[in-house]
Amino acid sequence: MSASAFRKFCFYGSYAWTSAVLRRPAPLIYGLAITDRCSMTCAGCRVSNTGRPDMTWHQVGDALKRALALGCRELYLSGGEPTLWRDGSRTMEDIVTESRRLSFFHVHVYTNGLQGLRTSADMVWVGMDGLPATFNARRGPRFGDVERAVRAGEHPRVALIYTIDRHTAAGIGPFLRWVRDTSLPVMGVMFYFHTPYYGRDDLFLEAGERAPLIGELLGHIRAGLPVLNSRAGLKALLSGRWPRRLPLAYVGDADGEWVCCRASGAPGDVCAECGYAACTELTEARRLRPSAVLGMMRYW
Repeated sequence: MSASAFRKFCFYGSYAWTSAVLRRPAPLIYGLAITDRCSMTCAGCRVSNTGRPDMTWHQVGDALKRALALGCRELYLSGGEPTLWRDGSRTMEDIVTESRRLSFFHVHVYTNGLQGLRTSADMVWVGMDGLPATFNARRGPRFGDVERAVRAGEHPRVALIYTIDRHTAAGIGPFLRWVRDTSLPVMGVMFYFHTPYYGRDDLFLEAGERAPLIGELLGHIRAGLPVLNSRAGLKALLSGRWPRRLPLAYVGDADGEWVCCRASGAPGDVCAECGYAACTELTEARRLRPSAVLGMMRYW
């Protein structure tokens, strides 16, 4: 076992004991929204192209050190579109390199794919909400560009994020079968539900509307379609019995730092209506549910 692998083994062994056995959840994952600039204008998104400046290199460095001090060892970069981030000659790749120097275990990037997928990050997550008609209505007429970026094979570990809302819900099955039948080079598809960070809108699905869709996803898992959500994570999302403001995760941007997400001060009870399925995956992995633990091991 390499020194790096041994260090991870020791960290996660200790973390599992503290979090799952002693039930003292500690910070693990840190997200950085490094820019609000984006090359898409997606329905339901209000954090893109707001005019807010990018994080500076100094701010990024300070945030990474704070994350390590909290205990976080997993990092993800998002935006806006993180591949657009610049500070002088520095690009997103410099942040990936710096995070490795500081000993983060894994770095993930969440991207729309339009700038390509060439990065040394451990994994790339690409937003793709359905087949062309559905995708183009939600994100703009760029389905072909994103598909070409994914098929270019610039990164060995790519997964898709599909946000389920009132307009994309009907496309789940056809999209999964297309991914499988066309041998799209991805690990699979992680499904989120649209979360009403800015109040309910025409995209929002009530709990009763989400339930049959979660049942559909569980059926797709049984059928062997490439769903990355675990059975345990989906069942937690269905029941609603999982902690909100998840203390395992922090997120920072140019304006500050929050536990779990940047929805502080949003109208309504956003946490109660959260559809961010990564949270249930983390919760169920912390509870040592086998499907969630095995799922997490696939992309960490």
